Amino acid sequence: MAAATLTVRDESLAGTVDRSFELEFPTERITVRELIRERVYQEVQDYNREKAGAFRGLVQPTDAEVALNGYRLKPGREINWKTQYEKACEAFEAGRVLVLVGDRQATSLEETIEIGRGTEVSFLRLVPLVGGVRRGGGEEAGRQACFAVRRARGGGQGIG
Repeated sequence: MAAATLTVRDESLAGTVDRSFELEFPTERITVRELIRERVYQEVQDYNREKAGAFRGLVQPTDAEVALNGYRLKPGREINWKTQYEKACEAFEAGRVLVLVGDRQATSLEETIEIGRGTEVSFLRLVPLVGGVRRGGGEEAGRQACFAVRRARGGGQGIG
């Protein structure tokens, strides 16, 4: 059986693509949790191989500073992929990271994704406003963010 290839994009709320790359999976059915795990594992391995420049990962590593093009770490520092994976899953569950499969928002780490020809997954990082966000507003914020991205892509209607 051939590997299933998925295109992953990091997008802004304006619908612009900040970064695009491909991930391979041994099967055509994966969960959102498996997607996040593979994405985080790969980006941490890529960074740890060079240990230079900004880390352009899904979530900010501990003791890293936000930089224009990612996160700046102390020179030579290695990142622990398991810690990053746990932080990424927490961010997804808290609504700070959204996953769009095509134009549909994934709502659970256990949700299944069917990988077919041309399947694209977008990750959006929501940045809290100064002063915080009211509790329980993550789902509504996610709906609004998906609507904004779809509108920017030219789709018009909201999601969900």
